Amino acid sequence: MPAPAIVDNALFAAAQEQLRENRTRARLGPRRPGHLLQGLTCCALCGYAFYGKTTRQMGKGRQLRDFRYYRCSGTDGYRFGGERICSNTQIGAEWLENEIWEHVRKVVSDPRGLEPQGRDSNQSSALSESLDALNAQRQKLRRGMEHLIDSLSEGAIDRDQFTSRMSRTKSRIADIETKLAAHATVEERRTQVGSAMSRLAELSTHLQTQLNDADWTTKREVLRALIQRIEIGPTSIAVVLRLPAQTSARTMEPIMVILSRA
Repeated sequence: MPAPAIVDNALFAAAQEQLRENRTRARLGPRRPGHLLQGLTCCALCGYAFYGKTTRQMGKGRQLRDFRYYRCSGTDGYRFGGERICSNTQIGAEWLENEIWEHVRKVVSDPRGLEPQGRDSNQSSALSESLDALNAQRQKLRRGMEHLIDSLSEGAIDRDQFTSRMSRTKSRIADIETKLAAHATVEERRTQVGSAMSRLAELSTHLQTQLNDADWTTKREVLRALIQRIEIGPTSIAVVLRLPAQTSARTMEPIMVILSRA
C-alpha cells in the first residue's frame, strides 16, 4: 500500500534545487591561499624542506589572527625519534614571500642585474692576452721536454739531471694548465649567465604587464618557472634560479641571488 507523500512534488523539487545551489556555492566559496613558496624552500643547514605552517595566535587588539611561517622539517623532533636535528629558526611567511617576489620581479624586469660586475673591454683584452701568454709558455715548455729527451738519448746529460729537469718542467706545465682551466671556467660561467639573462629577457617581454599587479596564482607560476630552490640559512637566503634548458646543470655552478634574512 503506497504511503502518502510528506511534501508535495513542487516543494521537493525546490528543495533539491536549493541543495544543488548550496553545493555549488560551497565549492566556489573563498579559499585561503596556500603558502606561495611551498615546495621550493629548503634548509641551508640540514638540507630538509622548509614547509609552510599557519598558527592562530592573539594579535593586536587581543584579536585572534593567523600567523604564517616557513619552518625547517629538521626542527620537528617528532620526525626524528623525538630529537630535532637542526637549529635553524622559522621565518615569517609574509616577509619571505614579499621579499622573494620583489627580487624575482626585478630580475625579470631587468636581467642585467645578473651580469658579473667589474668587467669592461680592457679587462676582456687583458684576459685574452693572458691566455695567449699562458698557451705560449706551455708550448715552450713542451718543446723543452722534447729537447731533454733528445739530450738524454745523445748522452748530453745524465739520468739524474734529466729526472730533475723533467720534474720541474712538468710541474710548471701543471701550474699553467691549472690557470688555463680557471680561465675556461670563468668564461663558461659568463656564457651560462648570458644564456640565463637571454631567457629572462624573453620572459620579461611576455610577463612585463603581469608582474606589477600579479595575483597569487600568477606569482606561483612565475616563481616555479624561474626558481629551482630557495635555501634558507640562519642569516641569509639563496634564491637558486633555474638554468636554461640547453645548459648542462652538471657542469655549471648555480646562478643565485643572495638576500639578507630579516
